[in-house]
Order: sequence, then structure tokens, then C-alpha cells
Amino acid sequence: MLDKKDRSPDLAEFVIQGITKDGTSFRPSNWGERLSDMLSTTGHDGRILYSSYLRPMVIQGIPSVVVRFSLETADPHAFELVRQFVVTNQLTVRAGRRRADAGATGMFPTLSMERRSPKNNGW
Repeated sequence: MLDKKDRSPDLAEFVIQGITKDGTSFRPSNWGERLSDMLSTTGHDGRILYSSYLRPMVIQGIPSVVVRFSLETADPHAFELVRQFVVTNQLTVRAGRRRADAGATGMFPTLSMERRSPKNNGW
């Protein structure tokens, strides 16, 4: 599914599940937040704002990360890092929502914005 040739053109996103191909839970338990941090920013109140391209979620009790295929166009390097993470850790991937169902999912923070800004974090 991560390769273009295996991808349905009407899919908007895919879901990385916290389960390895042999059926065990992937550790550490906060892997989704760690992976999603690479595209997150910090808001004015110091809270983490996850990008709409890459969001940690718990789906049916399984820690997961939802990845929009549009990330591949917006930031090919980030998409490749996600793909390598999945392959290296042998994680389960399944189809997400279709383009018609996904619609706009909120903010798309600037990818080059420095989330660990000295100004925002009082350094």
C-alpha cells in the first residue's frame, strides 16, 4: 500500500497500526506520538499541534498513526521516513478513508516551522 503501484487512487490516507506482522504489540507505547512529532508544531500556549498529514490516534483500542498520502507530495523526505519506519519495524498497515470521506481534516501547519522555538518555549 505504501508503494504507488499498490495504492488505490481514491484513498486519501492509510493507517499504521501498533501491531507487528507477527501479531505482537509494538513498543514503546508512545511510538505514535514520537513518529508524529516530526511534523508537529508548538502552539502559542505551548501545546503540541499535530499536522493533518500525520496524526497519532487510538483506533478500536489499537495505537495507530493516520498518514495522508498527500504527505508524499508535500514532503517526500518525511513520507520516506514514515515508509522506512513501517518497513524496519514490520508494522501492520491498512487502508484509511477514501478521498470523498476524508475531506478537509483541519490545520496543515507549515512543515518547515520550528516546533522547538526558543521564543515559544521560553529558552
